[in-house]
Amino acid sequence: MNILHNYTTATQAVEKTLERAVILNSSDIHIDPGPEHTTIRFRIDGVVESAGFIANSLHSEIIARLKILSGVRTDIHAIPQDGRWRTDISGSIYNIRISFMPTYHGENAVIRLLPTKVNKYTSFAHLGFIPEHVQFIDNALKKTHGLILVTGPTGSGKTTTLHSCLSLKSKEPISVITLEDPVEYEISGVRQVHIHHTHGVTFANGLRSALRQDPDVIMVGEIRDQETARVAIHTALTGHLVLSTLHTNSALEAIPRLIDMGVDPYLLASTLSLVVAQRLVRKVCDDCNSVGCESCRYIGYKGRCIIAEVFEPDQGMKELITRREPISVFTEYARSHGFRTIRDDGLEKVEWGVTTETEIIDALYE
Repeated sequence: MNILHNYTTATQAVEKTLERAVILNSSDIHIDPGPEHTTIRFRIDGVVESAGFIANSLHSEIIARLKILSGVRTDIHAIPQDGRWRTDISGSIYNIRISFMPTYHGENAVIRLLPTKVNKYTSFAHLGFIPEHVQFIDNALKKTHGLILVTGPTGSGKTTTLHSCLSLKSKEPISVITLEDPVEYEISGVRQVHIHHTHGVTFANGLRSALRQDPDVIMVGEIRDQETARVAIHTALTGHLVLSTLHTNSALEAIPRLIDMGVDPYLLASTLSLVVAQRLVRKVCDDCNSVGCESCRYIGYKGRCIIAEVFEPDQGMKELITRREPISVFTEYARSHGFRTIRDDGLEKVEWGVTTETEIIDALYE
């Protein structure tokens, strides 16, 4: 939309931009300086869309205003900076994360909007999991120990799935603690720890410290390295339920990835309870059935849902893991025992009219 926003002050520009982003259910705001004007873009349902532009004469003042709000240095312009603040937008409280980056035409800012009201449990079915997958997840969460992994690329909804798991577990009379980088959503009844790498607090040593806090359930934001992988496996082996994420394209690829990180195959087979691999796809607009209407801004899509594959290793698979078989053997075994791939799940949702084949292709092959 080629709209010039005639804001008179930086304060007005920031306030109105935040309000508009919330109305459109945007997750991110991009403030991009250019040679002629500053472009405002919103990420809505995973897609970045133009939301108009602002006169360049106001750009430096907007950046300064955002730096003051987020508590970063206003006199530094040549290096990246990160900040955060909390604010009320249209009657709801949001945690705001912001990143400043110097570019050729001036400092760029990207704002992440994180609503604080996520204490209400979001059902797995509402997220897009089919009944069979929901049953697998419920079974794994009922265990008092073991490792539950959610895999997928950045922006695939892993954090939302894990927080739904934690919201469900927090209702039980148990102790739940998380290690996150950063803490994005607040969960009532859960002790959430922000990992500070600059202060020497990593997922690995944070996990060791968390074990001294008498937890029943521990969520580790991401297994990134060998040390974190080994500590997570040991934690799951000693009577704790551990939830974490891993960057793999499929559920079965999590097995060789952890083994390559130095995890003993026998210990992995003993602790691995569930692996969820997922992507987010846009949903066909319920009001117009993809034709395009005011409700979906004439795009044809409104909202997103998960397409997923959920892998629960049985005794036969655990034996294959112990023998360190190649992934081709894992795949053949899983398929012969009814394993549904993420592609299968996506195509079924296309048949149901939930999404489109174009969305599935974009999610899986781009």
